[in-house]
Amino acid sequence: MNKEEILMASRHENKNKDLVELEAGHLSERYASRAGALMCCAVCLLSSILAKKMLYGPWTIYFCMVTTQWFVRFAKLGRKSDLALSMLFLVLTILALTGLIARLSGASV
Repeated sequence: MNKEEILMASRHENKNKDLVELEAGHLSERYASRAGALMCCAVCLLSSILAKKMLYGPWTIYFCMVTTQWFVRFAKLGRKSDLALSMLFLVLTILALTGLIARLSGASV
């Protein structure tokens, strides 16, 4: 393979995206995930202090996002540890969703 063929193969593999652009996307996803967790903590803490109630909605959304993130990693890389983490976050998603449904239906949770 000459230099041009290698470049063409790389462009095809990366769907014409620059490696710096791909890395920036991964980094932004990582920071966005952490910012989401921080906001869930802040919103739930404020709700606990001001309204004396636990909010389950933000955690349901956040855990669902993280479950998807880890499951996609498992699907792409095939690592069992990624599958285990996705299952753990799926359980947390289901628990948060159960709390949300119970709260919305009028049960005291």
